[in-house]
Amino acid sequence: MRLSHAQALLDSSFQGLEEAAARMYEPDDVRFDKRLSAVWLEYRWYTHERGLAEVFVKWRRVEKEACAQADVSVLRIHLLGHSAVLAERARRVLEAGTPSPGKLLELFGEDGVKRESSTEGATHITLEQWPHPLPQPLLPEETFQALSAVLVDPGATFEDRHEAVDRLCHERSPRVVGTLLAALEVGPSLSALRRLSEWGEPGALPHVERALAAVAPDNPGDLWALTALQRRLQAWERART
Repeated sequence: MRLSHAQALLDSSFQGLEEAAARMYEPDDVRFDKRLSAVWLEYRWYTHERGLAEVFVKWRRVEKEACAQADVSVLRIHLLGHSAVLAERARRVLEAGTPSPGKLLELFGEDGVKRESSTEGATHITLEQWPHPLPQPLLPEETFQALSAVLVDPGATFEDRHEAVDRLCHERSPRVVGTLLAALEVGPSLSALRRLSEWGEPGALPHVERALAAVAPDNPGDLWALTALQRRLQAWERART
């Protein structure tokens, strides 16, 4: 599927729904010309009621003028929150291809995310639906306190902080959200920001914007990642209004 065809498919599938945050089309932004990657990227965000659809498109890093005719390798939709309308629109995109198990589905194991895949030519289309929040057992108090202590320790290594976020987020609760936000006061954590953005936590937005302001101009990789998280959180804000 060529990029122009993929974009037309998305336009028709989500017709009538406004994009909830500014689209990120990498070739149009000179700040990402030197991002060390073999691919170009596009992100879109659509909201309806309490749901968010995040659309991700990837294709080979050809000359900008040739992008429209380039073959898309990945077209992926993340469904967060709950919206039957968004789920139906996303399925239109998935059904543009032939059902396929897809290589991606083998990589994640049992992480609670429902994944379906199809292919259209060389394009792998994937629909990922995050589960609705359900009551969860709390972590043992000793475990919670130990992980929290790592996150608020200014001397903790990046690896230790990343592992602590991953283990702590087995529990989704107000105390975990509070701990992640407190950790961001101590230092930046992309893993904490990603998780809070998945949950649509508004308190994460100022931390993303502070991290963005601190990104060096010669670090387009982090600039792209943080801008995408900022737009996701802005889309969640739109969904709440």
